[in-house]
Amino acid sequence: MKKTFDLICSVRELTSIFNTKTNITGLLKIVVKLVAKHMQTEACSVFLLDDSTEELVLRATAGLNPEFVGKIRLAPGEGVTGRSMKERKPINIPRGSDDPGFKHVPGMNEEQYNSILAVPILYQSEILGVLVLEDPSIDYYNSHDIKTLQAITSQLATFLENARTLLHMTTKDGKIQKKNSNLQKKFYKGKSVSEGIAIGNALYLSASNDGILLTTENLHYIETMAAFEEALEASVTQLEILQAKMDENLSEAGSLIFSSHLLMLSDDNFSGSVRDYITDGEKPSKAIIRVVNEYIELFINSKNINVQEKILDLKDLGHRMLRNLTGEMKEDGDYSGQIIIAKELMPSELVKLAAQHTEGFILYGTGSTSHISILARSLEVPVVFLTDINFFVSGYNGLLIVDAFQSNVIVDPDTKLVDTYLLNLKHLGKKETEKPDILDESITKDGRKIKVQANINILSDIRSAKEFKAEGVGLYRSEFLFLIRNNFPSEEEQYLIYRRLLEQMEDVVFRTLDIGGDKILGTADKPEDNPFMGLRGLRYSLKNQDIFMVQLRALLRAGIGYNLKILFPLVTGIEDFRKASGIVTEVIEKLHQEGIDSVKKPQIGVMIELPSAVMMVDELAEEADFLSIGTNDLVQYLLGIDRNNENIADLYSPQHPSVLRAIKEIINAALKYNCPLSVCGNAAADPDMLEYFIGAGITSFSTNHRMIQFVRRQISEMNYGHAKYFAKKSLTMRTVKDIQELIVMKRTKIQF
Repeated sequence: MKKTFDLICSVRELTSIFNTKTNITGLLKIVVKLVAKHMQTEACSVFLLDDSTEELVLRATAGLNPEFVGKIRLAPGEGVTGRSMKERKPINIPRGSDDPGFKHVPGMNEEQYNSILAVPILYQSEILGVLVLEDPSIDYYNSHDIKTLQAITSQLATFLENARTLLHMTTKDGKIQKKNSNLQKKFYKGKSVSEGIAIGNALYLSASNDGILLTTENLHYIETMAAFEEALEASVTQLEILQAKMDENLSEAGSLIFSSHLLMLSDDNFSGSVRDYITDGEKPSKAIIRVVNEYIELFINSKNINVQEKILDLKDLGHRMLRNLTGEMKEDGDYSGQIIIAKELMPSELVKLAAQHTEGFILYGTGSTSHISILARSLEVPVVFLTDINFFVSGYNGLLIVDAFQSNVIVDPDTKLVDTYLLNLKHLGKKETEKPDILDESITKDGRKIKVQANINILSDIRSAKEFKAEGVGLYRSEFLFLIRNNFPSEEEQYLIYRRLLEQMEDVVFRTLDIGGDKILGTADKPEDNPFMGLRGLRYSLKNQDIFMVQLRALLRAGIGYNLKILFPLVTGIEDFRKASGIVTEVIEKLHQEGIDSVKKPQIGVMIELPSAVMMVDELAEEADFLSIGTNDLVQYLLGIDRNNENIADLYSPQHPSVLRAIKEIINAALKYNCPLSVCGNAAADPDMLEYFIGAGITSFSTNHRMIQFVRRQISEMNYGHAKYFAKKSLTMRTVKDIQELIVMKRTKIQF
């Protein structure tokens, strides 16, 4: 039995700690140990607010890895701790790993704990930080513990405010730092869109007209004409090798993705200019930089957008030639050991750089462009977005750590911190090879079979989808074939990709081109003021029927011998569904007239994402061959919430009663007309939503291929009878809070 009341009285012990000869960090460590002791809990940590960045910084801990003190930073609302700060209220989590807001930090040693209690620290009604308790026991803290910890934070507030002020003024060695307006920040908090850890030297390489030209690197160059000629020849060979590898491993990118590089190298105006400068006495490295920058200036000033888009190719080529000028030429040349920093980057450029072994990326913005985010995850490359423009104009070329698990960028890290991250990388690599038991199918405890398929962005995703035992591809996002090229691929190019996909995984649902919203093609029209309400999905295809027909021709040809399934995105109702279906019929007739073999009766499906489609779902279920619920957009449009708007992100909830009721309406219509129905989107991998879906009658899901086994394990632990009752009960709830309370009751096995 915890005697937490004693702590309020014994906090007076704090006065004695000032007799200890130590620094501020040492005093804070004594404080957290003291609180942990009196609260009879295994771990206690204090996070204090950094006013300059508006982030919470871990300042002391008892029970977690002390190596992370001063290095872990949390934005308001991030993790359980950040949420306590943002909401200015205590957060009590019975089991941390079950909480959707829980944030795991590799190497933090937090996995041993279950219960979490976070209480904000207030000083004169202002947030100072958050005090956090953790314990291995499940549901360890009660309402009395919350009140006790609130009293403790109140007593500690003055001390912690003074400590916070002094910490802000001191350096690592504890000395007061002198004001220096030129002092560069050592830590940046951003937004991660693709997890991982990258360590390498900074390299600024942007495709935009940002005025950043090619600059010399901290390398030792061989400054002779002969060395230049060897570097030139090596660059051609490397690019040809890369070209062949790209065609094999990422054929969506096109057979000539490095064509502009090779053309520049074969252009005597380019290489000849470099030779002329060298002959006139310029060092080869300076001559390369000079010529590349001259071309960049020309490209920047061009009114042709296609020419402007080649700026990154120029910088990329110049970088390659400089690296080869060191004499340390690798087979295909690469960016290994380097982290790319860019203000703007198109998907096609991300592909090129990732193919050249870039360690990671730091990009400018909020990370709301989903095509970069999804593509980066498929390519398994760490990416963090930053909004601090100073970072992108500093010209820093030293060592960086990109921690895309925590959305952190660390500048000029010391050896000890680098070693810590290298150890984490080794640990992550070991975990990757130690995969858990693979479940071949998804069956509830009481025998209900559930189908789980994969969402696929690029062909290379098929490999891991098979490893994780996907029962087909429930959603192939065909727009990535367009996005990673940044143009419209020909019918033949599309045919080859679609055919190759079907040959590797027979059961495939092809979603037709879905650009617009947060997926913008560089060759498309200028961005709209409100893209999510604009020309996107099926609307784009119907307005650009020439593009639509080329895609349909490729699909109908590729589908010969297979059960071809074509899914229309963002259908509003019967009218646009019939119009799109009519175009499919028209294309089939034209192919027949041309004597070209094609699928005569493909299955045509509707993606239910709009409230209008929900209202017309009976008619759609009657006419369509299958339905798919796109939960990401359905929630967005039902609630009127831009899911990429961080100001209202907390309001975006698939557990909203209107969402649950809309889904039930869709299920009822599908059952009524015997129309196959599947669910895709993030909610398909949410354990609580998964139970609702299954209980409400869904038997087919499509999720990120890496989440398939997670979903299978959730299903295997589920009882269909209980899920039915949970779904039925959920539909009687009137608020999100009511539903969340019902979920807590379900988790704790309380009768509900």
